Amino acid sequence: MTLQTILTAVTAVRVSRRVAVIGGGSGGVVTARFLKRAGHSATLFEAGSAFGGVWADDPTNDVVYQGLQTNLPTVVMQSPDLDFEPGVPSYIDKRALGRYITRYADEFGVAQLAQFGATVTSVTPTADDRGWEVKWTCDGATQSANFDAVVVANGHYDKPFVPSLPGEGEWLAGDASRSIVHSRRFDDPAEFAGQSVLVVGGRSSGVDIARMLNGVASWVYVLEKKCEAAVTHENQAVTHVPLGTRLCADGRLRVGGDGNSGGGGAGAAKEPPAEPVPGPPVQRVILATGFEYSFPFLDEAAVGMVFKGKRYVTPLYQHMLHVSRPSLGFVGVPLAVPCPIPYFECQAYFMAEHLARGGGGGSGDGSGDEMTTEEERARWMEQRMEAVGFETGRPMDLHFTSAGGGSPWGYMRELLRAVHAARPPPVADDGASADGAATSWVERADCLARLETVEAVYSDRGGRYPKLPWHDDAYRRCEYTVDWARGTWSVDETGATRAKRPREQEQEACEAAQ
Repeated sequence: MTLQTILTAVTAVRVSRRVAVIGGGSGGVVTARFLKRAGHSATLFEAGSAFGGVWADDPTNDVVYQGLQTNLPTVVMQSPDLDFEPGVPSYIDKRALGRYITRYADEFGVAQLAQFGATVTSVTPTADDRGWEVKWTCDGATQSANFDAVVVANGHYDKPFVPSLPGEGEWLAGDASRSIVHSRRFDDPAEFAGQSVLVVGGRSSGVDIARMLNGVASWVYVLEKKCEAAVTHENQAVTHVPLGTRLCADGRLRVGGDGNSGGGGAGAAKEPPAEPVPGPPVQRVILATGFEYSFPFLDEAAVGMVFKGKRYVTPLYQHMLHVSRPSLGFVGVPLAVPCPIPYFECQAYFMAEHLARGGGGGSGDGSGDEMTTEEERARWMEQRMEAVGFETGRPMDLHFTSAGGGSPWGYMRELLRAVHAARPPPVADDGASADGAATSWVERADCLARLETVEAVYSDRGGRYPKLPWHDDAYRRCEYTVDWARGTWSVDETGATRAKRPREQEQEACEAAQ
């Protein structure tokens, strides 16, 4: 039985679970909301003093750099159930997003479920293996309680992924003033003024950092997998370099060859020394290389998982449910999520229904009403690992839902259809509910059409994204408007087409000439 062929079970036994939710960011707040809607008793544990996670005013994990603007428009990030307040621009800062998450919690009754200042220290199976003992500290005191299920939603921006770069040892030894830092520690481009900097990584943070350093640093090198050969834009003081580029003792970057900066003699490599990449010696390196998954309250052996020091979490069915212990769930594990809150809502909607249908206890309660069996979950995991080449190449692609022939949009539709097949929603296109209860977009008959609207706006934004990491972020000056009822949207490009700064005009002229 697959997700698409789950039998409708109108008369299925439903169970209310006592569920611990770990994390008060967007993933945790959304999860608590949908658990409550499904009839579960949720307790949300947040180490900080407010909702918002990394977007809170006073976060426990301060990774948001100064001046950051979101790289997704509000109509894509938000829930179709709750608009941002009137007058908020499409691309917002940290505080505006933190306020929205708090407002979401208030709007949907999550605030009364939360314990703030509560740091979860341990989650272990109970003695009978039918639940979980959760321990946490609050105001210096340790407390504990048993729960039927646990959902982990603590994000993945805590433990930096710090890869070794070719030649970094000899480069660091060549000059005591050189340094390598992770983007987690980046805050102000002024710190790098007048220096030559290598930015490693071409995803969101790498793109932002490269753009902010351009014109501030004396030279910017950007190393990313999309670059196939070193290209120098001298009039912009920027060089694009591919994977495998080597740092050398003299500070220069070299591509190909043996990477030696000179010399030879006995024992020399067969390949000739590589030619240096044009540009000055590198003085600083910023690793925009993402993060490892970190769940310090879970013991891998005790729960039968692998995640420590990894960029993946196994074994998780649909990136959410422990294959053999489906009462342990995770929201927010996938990477490169195109529409965070709707995405989490789809995951939480599925998880809440799964728990209500016998997916409780250490290995399910054997009621016969489970949405999935352990065999089905294990088979999905095996197929997913094979699709991304987990054993042979890129295990880090496991949680990119766009990898292995899939797409994040298809993933969300699959989750919605699975829940609707198991429990047809009593909500018509006009939002009317048979029992008069408050509705959510995920329960509406037109939910897939609403998701298509979000996807269309996201696609438009993607077409405006910088072609090279250091390019101007004009896309952030566009303003989007959506009519959810009609399924229409529009974009105001006035801000994006404003007169460019002289340096931007110079860069575009240089690229046109190349």
